[in-house]
Amino acid sequence: MSATPSPIPRAYRLLFTTFEPLLATAGAIQAFFFPSALISSTVPTVPYSLSLSPLFTQMTGSWLMLAFHDFVTLRSDGLKDDLHVWRHTLAASAISDVFYTASLIQSVGPALFFNPLRWDVVNAVTVVTTVGPFLGKLCFLAGLGLPATNAERKRGEKKAL
Repeated sequence: MSATPSPIPRAYRLLFTTFEPLLATAGAIQAFFFPSALISSTVPTVPYSLSLSPLFTQMTGSWLMLAFHDFVTLRSDGLKDDLHVWRHTLAASAISDVFYTASLIQSVGPALFFNPLRWDVVNAVTVVTTVGPFLGKLCFLAGLGLPATNAERKRGEKKAL
């Protein structure tokens, strides 16, 4: 008997259960152990101060929670092929990405953020590793490359009639 193929394409699985949790974990490590390096790369106009430590600790927890859901929840037996679990998990993560991306735009300004020709290496790495997975989430949430749901199939059947 052959196993039913997963409804989750390999590209999404690789991006969200391997690449992104590694990025989130790396960000959490940087936020917790090297906050001055993180602030200088994301908000260069703000000097690091020990009084900011609680904010970096909060950021660490948030990123580790996202990494956990990507790495553990989306790989768990009974959940790893469940489109509902994936949609809910990635929707929550996308909300976080909206606000993190907004913070980057606030920090460097729209003129720099939206002009790759003006980026330095730090800007490029930060923007690409943030926006890339975010766009992947939006594609997933829009259903690109995913099988049609029962509701979508029923709507298609009604249109055909």
